[in-house]
Amino acid sequence: MFGRRLLVLLLVLAAIGVPAGVLRAACAGKSCPADVAQARVPFCPLPAELRARLAAGFREGRSPDVMAVSGASAVVEGTGAGPWPSVADPSTVTAVPIAFIGTGIKPGAVIPRGTGLDAIAPTLSEVLRFSRPHPEVRAGKAVDGVADGERPRLVLEVAWKGVGTDELRHDPRSWRSLHSLMRRGTATLAGDTGSLPLDPAATLTTIGTGGLPSQHGITGALVRNDGGRVVKSWGAGSPFSVIATLPDDLDQAMDQRPLIGLVASDQADRGIVGGNWYVGHDRDAMVIATGSSAVTAAERLLAEGFGRDDVPDILAVVLNGSVGSIDRRTRALVAAAERAAGGSVTVAIAGTGSGSGVEVGSTDAARIRDSDIVSQVDAEVAGDQNVIAGAVPGGLFLDQEALAREGISGDAVVQSMLQVTASDGARVFDDAFQGFAVSFGRYC
Repeated sequence: MFGRRLLVLLLVLAAIGVPAGVLRAACAGKSCPADVAQARVPFCPLPAELRARLAAGFREGRSPDVMAVSGASAVVEGTGAGPWPSVADPSTVTAVPIAFIGTGIKPGAVIPRGTGLDAIAPTLSEVLRFSRPHPEVRAGKAVDGVADGERPRLVLEVAWKGVGTDELRHDPRSWRSLHSLMRRGTATLAGDTGSLPLDPAATLTTIGTGGLPSQHGITGALVRNDGGRVVKSWGAGSPFSVIATLPDDLDQAMDQRPLIGLVASDQADRGIVGGNWYVGHDRDAMVIATGSSAVTAAERLLAEGFGRDDVPDILAVVLNGSVGSIDRRTRALVAAAERAAGGSVTVAIAGTGSGSGVEVGSTDAARIRDSDIVSQVDAEVAGDQNVIAGAVPGGLFLDQEALAREGISGDAVVQSMLQVTASDGARVFDDAFQGFAVSFGRYC
């Protein structure tokens, strides 16, 4: 039965002119014709766990046109956004701390190993005793036994940007405040981002919505919008999140009475609160601040009335920098929130995923910047114009108009990606493929 279904799929795809890369991506076992089976099969040879995480981080029409996975001995560093995926154990970089503390939280409750960032919004929703609409569009589920029934006046969400469990284990003395907070509530160091690549724009939106990037559509700091342009997430011309965030839903359900605020290090951090899903209704306060100024900005927002009445408010703060500095600022933020709400505050703390892409402290891996990859690919692809419109962790967006003018195919860019080398001359990527191969990964 499966063989007949796959044969029909291949015939239909061939009839509509889908490139051979898709046909190869759909191969399973020995079900493909010999000439297809002998060709290089993209995506499918990757480990199953890695494929699943990449699929969870991919959304057709928004994700990069060409994607790649580095080898175990190479690390591709994004420009301020995080590492590219690697065939090395993905759980090393996707492991994150998750903690719930304060009002409405049962101390000592167990957060199971592997609990995803998509569980944070559903758990907070349960703490707030708020039933969100359309739960079927989100993968995340509330962690059982965490909510104790008491509803807080304020929810404080603190995101540790670019931090995963690996960073904490490498320097346990640098996060003593977080360790102390964890003992007050319930926490784990074995949480999981649930998806790859580890672009904070994507994982912060996962925290905010309770859905994975494949569901919310904010797959990275750059996305392709409905008009085909590559734009910055949450910026001018950016497509909305496909699904609403918890603050969006709470604000809408309570007639805009809750106060919703965000202190972010970048506009792309906005996914933790959203704010534009219910068009024309949200009036959320957003401040861009980094370093110690983030605490000052948060204190100013809190002074505007957060946590002062029985209508629950939400303040999210995205912190970046060294683990030690983030830890100190987290302690100050929690103290400020407790003062503002008279102690009636629930605190959720989570990392967005490792920013290193390799075990912290390792010196064996060859490193290359994504800007160097862009330079090598543009030089390798024959043509008078640059064909790359942007780079994010995990892939490249292509200038479709330039490709058409130059007569260059997406597969030509894939082949150039496979030739990229690090400074020591070693090949960087174990696999590269056009994005649609991920969509057909269910046939692997």
